[in-house]
Amino acid sequence: MDNYYCLIKIVQNKQRIEVYFVNSDCSLKKFLYNYPMCFTANSLNNIILLLDSHDFINTLSLQHTLYIGKELYKAELALFSSQLYIQE
Repeated sequence: MDNYYCLIKIVQNKQRIEVYFVNSDCSLKKFLYNYPMCFTANSLNNIILLLDSHDFINTLSLQHTLYIGKELYKAELALFSSQLYIQE
């Protein structure tokens, strides 16, 4: 199991995709602040560049990485077609 869970949403009025990663590792709860990491961009390609520049992405399993890619693709389609996006 990965230590992160992911929340993906789109902001239609600002034409952007937001991706939040929250650490779910219970051993790290001892820290006072455990903020989510937020990546924001206007396209799937830019989000991928941002995610690739951060080290935590290498700790995710292949299955989780593929799931995030699929959801980001769906989010971008919903953004450009002005449809509602709901993450699975």
